[in-house]
This record gives sequence, structure tokens and C-alpha cells, in this order.
Amino acid sequence: MGELYIERKEVSQILRKKVFFVEEGDYGKCYSLIGPNGIGKTTLIRHLSDELERAAKPHTYYFNTVLEAGTSFWQFWTVLILKFSDTIGEEELRDAPVPNDRLVEKILKSYQFFEENIGHQDDVVFKMNATRELSSLFEYYTKLGIRMILTIDEFDRAQAIFKDGQFFQRLFGLTPKGANRLNLSIITISRRSVSTIAHHMQEGSNFQDAFPALALKGFSNEELEEYFNFYRDMPCGLLEEKERQQILCLCGRSPGLLMQMRDEIENLDGSPVDIGWIFRERGAFIKTAYERMCTLMRTEYVNQSKTRSSMGIFIEKFIGPAYSEKLNEWVEKLYDYGFVTRVEKSEKNVFELAGLTDYRDKGELVYEPISPYFVDFVKDFAVLDELDSLAAMLEQTERSIRDVLMRALSKEYSEEWETVLGQDVQRKDDYLENLRRIATENEADQRNIIISKLNVLAFNDYFQIIRKHWDIMKKYFSLYSSLDELKQDMYSLNNCRNTSAHLNLEILNESGRHDLRKICEFILENFKCAGGQRTAEAFGTAAEASAEKPSQPAGGTGAWHESMIGQTVTLTQTEATTTGVLRGVIAGTSHGASLSKKYLLGRGTPARMLAGKDQRIRLTRWDENAQKFNAELV
Repeated sequence: MGELYIERKEVSQILRKKVFFVEEGDYGKCYSLIGPNGIGKTTLIRHLSDELERAAKPHTYYFNTVLEAGTSFWQFWTVLILKFSDTIGEEELRDAPVPNDRLVEKILKSYQFFEENIGHQDDVVFKMNATRELSSLFEYYTKLGIRMILTIDEFDRAQAIFKDGQFFQRLFGLTPKGANRLNLSIITISRRSVSTIAHHMQEGSNFQDAFPALALKGFSNEELEEYFNFYRDMPCGLLEEKERQQILCLCGRSPGLLMQMRDEIENLDGSPVDIGWIFRERGAFIKTAYERMCTLMRTEYVNQSKTRSSMGIFIEKFIGPAYSEKLNEWVEKLYDYGFVTRVEKSEKNVFELAGLTDYRDKGELVYEPISPYFVDFVKDFAVLDELDSLAAMLEQTERSIRDVLMRALSKEYSEEWETVLGQDVQRKDDYLENLRRIATENEADQRNIIISKLNVLAFNDYFQIIRKHWDIMKKYFSLYSSLDELKQDMYSLNNCRNTSAHLNLEILNESGRHDLRKICEFILENFKCAGGQRTAEAFGTAAEASAEKPSQPAGGTGAWHESMIGQTVTLTQTEATTTGVLRGVIAGTSHGASLSKKYLLGRGTPARMLAGKDQRIRLTRWDENAQKFNAELV
């Protein structure tokens, strides 16, 4: 049937008038085109550029570029200028509306300079001369009457690629907000608002002022009708209302997901349309989009201290419970980051269109997720998201246990340790064989990865091995008062490793998350003691250690850090640094805390006077960069 394209009229009309087809004497504008992944930003630009090419508008040139990791500032501009050289050569320059041989020669000289210095972008002399050439080049084009349009895709990467701010300053200078009036329009294309990309790299002027946002939302209700009308000419014909609702539930307003769903239905070639079957058997594209969104939301924060993830705020907004005083402000951040879109209150929201009429939003603007079912996906698979840090701790604990067992058994039984292990646990040999085969295929030996039967055992199996060899194992678990106490913890970890448990909110609730963290930290603390970092006498009994462990609320590591501010805890393993700071570890956790030299001297208690003794402290701030708490004495 060919490509189905539904024009996004509102945004297209703005870009058509102000960028691609400006009126005579108008130099056009610059914009940032923003919106969630799969919303159709690149497709829209491609269709407008194709339209420009068909119109053959004289002396107007379009160039598109994509930011790629590893690109330096001058690599980016050199590649782009070489594109200029190929497209706007000497013939085109001399045919420009305003003849000027002197400017033509200057432009050709600039082309030659960048061509001859392709491999010298890091040279200081090159950078000095290149800055001069680049500063003048676009001005020369404008004086010749040449109009240029530049789009920069994947602009989200700009912050990571160009860390010193030079790139943003250069772009700002090329806009109407800059010093020169150029016949040039630049469009940045990104998921996030440019204010969140270049916010700390602007000097004096606001980068977003130079690139006002054009937010591309999902299909409007009118555009959705146009989309479903295209099914009329497909073998399946127009869809029933139930099928439309199922599609909207899975795909929402996302053009990318909707178009892929249409392709899958077209591939049925007249067979009955079963959206559930398509999702189960062919729905990898939907699940991939969901997982990608979850990954991004886990790594983008809504506050400067980076204690509240976008995922946590999304859960509060669409699943609950809501408890943040700044929820409305932070939901707007989700919009800036491209994790949600919004529609006017007057329009039916996507939940209603999908037949889920119980969703209401009291605001004038209704925020929408990528799709209604994405909310269920998050609820089932990511509400315990802040399980990510917990899962990492569980993995660290399991690997540490395996390492301890391997070291203890190999020390006692030398090369026979695997034979002894096989006698202790006489099952799962088929799993071990498959694992060894897979590891060999992946060149495990070259990467120094040791594969043994331990890799396929569970926590309760580990305990059986520990119990059988308690004489050589007990030093690694010296903080436990009895084997029964260790057994209880190991079996608790075993239950947490049950995949179904991770999908059941009732099993791994707030108390369960707290207990899991407490057990993992306590086991790792045992291994520290065995390694000589601490003694059991200094720590006390297991019960005493457990009593000091602060509980972790629902919401995960970020929420836990925030909830700990203001709490009074015990700082252990204290030491004075060479800079006069007192630092240590919060009892019952693996988190560090420190008291500044300025604070301590203000109290008349330098760090060296407090070092070596446990101190009662109050946590005042979480330092994301240092990954520790700041504190004061109680």
C-alpha cells in the first residue's frame, strides 16, 4: 500500500511558513522540534524537505545532520561544511542573486581550508583559523542572497557530546537572537526540551529563547480518525469499535506504534483481526518501546539533587499513591523530557478513546502517557522499579556468596572442590552443561569468567552447602548468632529471586523491600568482617546490627535518600581525612556520610578528635556527585 503519512497540520504549517517556504525578504526563524520517541518528528521534517526539493525553490538549500557519539565540535562543523562545498559549489555561488566575486572567493577559500585540514581538528592553529572561517561563512551566504536550512537530529546527545558549551554558544550566535542577521533557519530535533539539554551551558542569554519549542504531540482525535479511515482500503476493512479501542490501548496516540500496528494487521492478509494475538505473537515493537521509555525514565531526574526519578513521578501521577508536594511541577518536567504528551481539556483523552472512561484529570491540560496500557506495563514491571537498585544489591550479594563459597571450597579441597560441590548438590547438571557451553561460545575464558555449578544454584542451595561445610564457612558469617538465623535470611533471598514474586506487589511490599535490603547489607557486612575490614566484636550481634538499619520507603533509592534527610543515625568506621573532613559509614547500610572541616572547626571539634569512635549524627543532605550524605553532630 506504500507509506501512510498523516500530516501534522499545526506544526507543519508553522515550519512551512517560517522555515521551508518563507516570504520574500523574510529570513525565517529557528525552532526546537520536541516530542516523545516515535512521535513522528523526523518523518515530518523529511516530508517538508521532500516538498522543498520538489518545489525546486531557487537559491534555498537544505542540509540535515545527526549528532553521533564521539563527534567533536570541529568534526561536526567540518563534515557539514564539506556538505556545503558539494552542494553549493562555485557554479551555484556565482549564480547567486547578489553577485559578488570577492565573497565567492572567500567562501571557496573556506571550503579549501576545511578540506585540507580534515585530519587536524585538534591542532591549536587549526582551531584559531577555523573559528575565523566559520564565523564569516554564513554571513557570506546571506550577502550573496543564499538561504540555508539546517536540521540537527538526535539533539538530546548534544549535552554529552559537547560538554564545554562551545557548541551551544555557536548555535546561539547563528540565530536571530545572536549578533548577526542571517538568512538561515536551524531546527533542533530532540525528545527533551532544549532548556533541559543546554540549561547549564548558556552564558547570559537563554538558549531556549533562540530555539522556541514546537511540541509535536501524538495524533489528535481528528488525525486518529484519518488513521483508522485508511483501514477501509485494507483486506480487513474498517475496524470494529472494540478493535479500535484495543489498538489505542496498546499504541495510544504514538504515530510510530500505530503505523507498525497497521503493518502487522496488513500482514494478516484478510485473516480475522485479533489485536491480542498480534500483541502476544508480533508485539515486540510495542514492548521494546515500553522498555526503552522505562529505561529513559529511570535515568532522568526531575530535581537538581537527582533524588526523584522521572519513573517515580510517573508512578505517582498515573498509578499512585501521590505524595509529592511538587507533583504538578514535576509532571511538567516529564513533559519537558518527552515522557508524556498533553491535550486540551476540551478533547477526549486517550483513556476515554480506548474505552477506559474512569480516567479523569482536573487540570486544563490533560497529560497522557505513551499509551494507556503502558501504565499497566509500568505497574506490573516497574512500580518496584526502585527495585533496580535493590536488584543490583541482590545480584551483588549473590555473586559475593558464590565467590566466598568458591574460595572456601577451593582452599579446603584444592582442585577437587568442584567434585565436592557436585556431591553436595546432585542436580542441575544439565543446566551447568548448557551454561558452560554458552559461556564457551561467548569466549568466557578470554574474559576471565569462571563458570561452575555455583552459577546455576539458588540461595537455598547455597545454604545447604554452607551448612554442610560450616567449619570452613562460619568465619564468613561471623555476625550471625546461629545457623538458623542465616537459614532464615537465605531462604528469604531465595523467595525474592522468584520471578513471579517480582510481579506481585503484595509479596514484595514496602516491608519486603526493607527486609531484602537489610539482609543483603548484613551479609555483605559479614564478608567485610571476614576480609579484615571489621571485627565481629566491633559490630556487635546480628540483632544489634539489624536494629540500626534505617528502613527504605516505597519509591526506591532516590526516595530513600530523600526520606533519610533529617534522620538521626550512627556513623561508624569514622576516620579523619587529610583535608580535615570526618567520614564514615552509616550503621546497618553501605552508605557513607561526612562532616565538613568548616562545620567541625566551628564547633571546636576537629575531625581527628572524633575519628575512631562511633558518632550520632543528623543527615542534612544527599550529595549525588559524591554518593554520600552530608551530616552534622547531634
